[in-house]
Amino acid sequence: MSQYVKKAVVICGGEGTRLRPLTYQTPKPLVKVNGIPVIDNVIRELKRNGIEKITMAVGYKKEMFIEHFGNGSEKGLQIDYSIEDKLLGTGGAIKKALKEKSRPENGEDILVVNGDNIFEINLKAMYELHRSKDAIATLAVKAIDDVTGYGVISVENCIVRKFVEKPDPKDAESNLINLGIYIFNSGAMHMLPDSEAFSMERDFFAKIPGTGRLCAYVSDNIWYPIDTIERYRKASNEWRPPE
Repeated sequence: MSQYVKKAVVICGGEGTRLRPLTYQTPKPLVKVNGIPVIDNVIRELKRNGIEKITMAVGYKKEMFIEHFGNGSEKGLQIDYSIEDKLLGTGGAIKKALKEKSRPENGEDILVVNGDNIFEINLKAMYELHRSKDAIATLAVKAIDDVTGYGVISVENCIVRKFVEKPDPKDAESNLINLGIYIFNSGAMHMLPDSEAFSMERDFFAKIPGTGRLCAYVSDNIWYPIDTIERYRKASNEWRPPE
């Protein structure tokens, strides 16, 4: 049994339509915030947390990621690529990467993160919670003032009781949102929908809270989504690259 999470899947396949015109020529995770590509901050944070092998789930302008990172040796990591020839949604992209590249062994947990967020995470603490609850999956969540446009999560004793993807804010039952940072156990793959293309949020997370094995880790670390022009500007104004 792995003591820590060593493998990660990074989701990088979307077209970034809400971030246009920045994404006409550049895939969203390679957009620069204060001179640094978003994905470089993701990779730095994963390495800081002990991740050794990364599979990038790529689609739109995939060749730019391969050119940017190669096999990861310059970053001191192993990096390979799961390539979407058509849009598979967040769930389909994760499922394909797990099946073809990462192949978690029995008892091995794996980290999955969105490639378009600037974040810091205490993976050790998140992992310890995940194992202590024998969770199928553990989601990093954060309390924010305005939940518009986010997945909203109701939590009781660290267990997810309800997951609603992008509810009307007036109907939101919580101010905890999904950060796009997940730990999956090795059995989670067998519980994913049979479909080739699906939404991890709507078609999986929203449907399994009743099992009591979907867990929430509350993070108070920095987190900036870079998926709209407004959020890009906010990150540009507030975030400064590490020295």
